[in-house]
Amino acid sequence: MDSSSAAMDALLKHFERLQRPIDLVQTLHERQVKEVPARYILPSDQRPSRPLQVQQSVPVIDLVGLEDIDQRFKIVSQLAQASQEWGFFQITNHGIPLSLLESVKRVSQAFFDLSLEEKQKQCPVRPGTLMLEGYGRFFDVSDDMVLDWVDALVHYISPQWAKAVEHWPKTPSTYRETYEKYGEEVMRLMEKLVGLLSEGLGLDPNYIQTLIKESMLQLRINYYPPCPQPDLVNGLRPHSDGDLLTVLLDDGVDGLQVRKDEQWFTVASVPGALIINIGDLLQLISNGIYKSAEHRAVVNTIQNRMSIVMFLIPQRDVLIGAASELIDEAHPRLYRTIKAEEYGTVYMSQDFQGKCPVNALLIDQTKQVNV
Repeated sequence: MDSSSAAMDALLKHFERLQRPIDLVQTLHERQVKEVPARYILPSDQRPSRPLQVQQSVPVIDLVGLEDIDQRFKIVSQLAQASQEWGFFQITNHGIPLSLLESVKRVSQAFFDLSLEEKQKQCPVRPGTLMLEGYGRFFDVSDDMVLDWVDALVHYISPQWAKAVEHWPKTPSTYRETYEKYGEEVMRLMEKLVGLLSEGLGLDPNYIQTLIKESMLQLRINYYPPCPQPDLVNGLRPHSDGDLLTVLLDDGVDGLQVRKDEQWFTVASVPGALIINIGDLLQLISNGIYKSAEHRAVVNTIQNRMSIVMFLIPQRDVLIGAASELIDEAHPRLYRTIKAEEYGTVYMSQDFQGKCPVNALLIDQTKQVNV
């Protein structure tokens, strides 16, 4: 079976599994359940503990002044250091109007405020281009896994052939126009960041952008309602992202946590900033110089939390492997080469924890790359 057939087979199996009746967590919250259903409860040794109150935080990098040679060098160095040490950073002066960010949050919340029946009517879960799209649950990849306390809306933003605008929310009426604009802005920002991160590796600024060809931009809006027993569940299980680069817009409610040096750190919301994290595929291209950080979402008893996430995904037939310029006798190749589509299929079809998918590609399994 070739990679395209395997991808479609995995997609259809995932779709079939999600047809089984499982209450969405918004529904559980609206019922005012007092106890979390058993399928959401983690084993005691996997439950989220409170992060240590230590003086470390995800770097915040100001992108202003890229036109100046000296300032550009400084920003490139900051981005490269953050990508090596954290795999996460926040950016300010990113060029996307703050008014548009507020509009994006507003139309997203308006959709999730609709009744369950209306959300499912407008955006039923269906097989999409590379993975399932619509409104519902997307992380239930096996029948015996512990479920996450999250619902989501998923669809493609670009390129034109991949997005099915007719399946985007119709309510509110400004949703489509808002996300068309935001998608264009995010793609421009992604291209800028990919160029700067290429420079940070000592590569030609166009290296990564040329490699990934006609990339795809996928949207996932994660919605975490209040939970009656938040210490027993994951909002979203520990994982690294299976894409190239991720841009996250938060709603100001804490809940995103990043793992570094075997400790969990809460990512504090910075007004007007966007959160960026390195995906597994960029870790492969950089031969482990940049790290795709393990992260998770935790929930609370009081507030809804919403994260608006954009994933940059290479064209599916692209071979992902370490740039040859980064390989020499002192720096041997760490990972096997893999097609982008094949990696995505493996990533979405198994109940992985942490960084298992990318670590499985290590040529020498004793050399796992951790943040």
